[in-house]
Amino acid sequence: MLLKAKQKCHQKKNEKPGGSSKIVADKTFGMKNKKGAKGQAAVALAKQQASQVGKNKEAMSKDKARMDKEKEKEHERKRREELNELFKPVQVAQKIPFGTDPKTVLCQYFKTGTCEKGSKCKFSHDLTVDRKTMKKDVYTDGRDTKETDTMDTWDDAKLQSVVISKHGNPKTTTEIVCKNFIEAIESGKYGWFWTCFTPGFVLKAQKKKDAEDAKKNELSMEDFLERERHQLGKALTPVTKESFAKWKAERLSKKQVEEDGKRKLFDTTGVYGDDAYSDDEGPADDEEQDWDLNKYRQETEAERTRLEEERIAHLGGIGVGVGGLQIG
Repeated sequence: MLLKAKQKCHQKKNEKPGGSSKIVADKTFGMKNKKGAKGQAAVALAKQQASQVGKNKEAMSKDKARMDKEKEKEHERKRREELNELFKPVQVAQKIPFGTDPKTVLCQYFKTGTCEKGSKCKFSHDLTVDRKTMKKDVYTDGRDTKETDTMDTWDDAKLQSVVISKHGNPKTTTEIVCKNFIEAIESGKYGWFWTCFTPGFVLKAQKKKDAEDAKKNELSMEDFLERERHQLGKALTPVTKESFAKWKAERLSKKQVEEDGKRKLFDTTGVYGDDAYSDDEGPADDEEQDWDLNKYRQETEAERTRLEEERIAHLGGIGVGVGGLQIG
């Protein structure tokens, strides 16, 4: 017995690693590239036999059971695919009402597990989409109920639920509350149709935009002067050194004549300048005598006519003025 054990130990030491793979290579030499079914089956059988070398019967039976189970699963899968292919219904385009978003409608083929489009399907593949989208009743007007449901019949819980439904959950980042909201609560004006914006309220951004638009439409000084220059006629007197000196001399002489006339009028009436032509004489004392306004106007007109005639005579009988010279 001892001799047999030593021989087996010596035999194991002399065995080289990879011996089973060498046996498989020897058995399948020249058969790997063959396309025939018999050749491939022989190669598979040789590999199976080489993999079972050194295994006991229990391990071999377990491997055989595992392989049989895998083959059975594969056979069942193929059978199911064949049945689905045979009894697959013809997919007709799903119809929805006009104007409805397809993503709010569940795909009828996805519901049965036969949708072939996958993520490219325009309909929803969410089984809970029917619960998310609630249909509105177009035959019932809920505004009548809200008009009769006023704040007088609400309790604190009802008021809180209405505020949350209109404005959302309250934020805890600030304690500032809209003054119009508080005023509406205190005065009992709050309701379903109440809004924080007062009539005629304009946002600051809108005001700024309107101001910018008005500024764009406003005419600048350069554009105004250019427009007025184009509106002048063609019969214009060019401004030269001589024409400007003549215009300035005439203007100064006219101003001097007007000053002389005002002095003479002051010497005769006691009123200087434009006060002589004003009808508002101010409050009069009871002791002062009444003025004849018609007579006063006639005297004033006569004096002004006389002064104008003197001015014309002084200029040599030629009527000149600022309007006589057009500056182009």
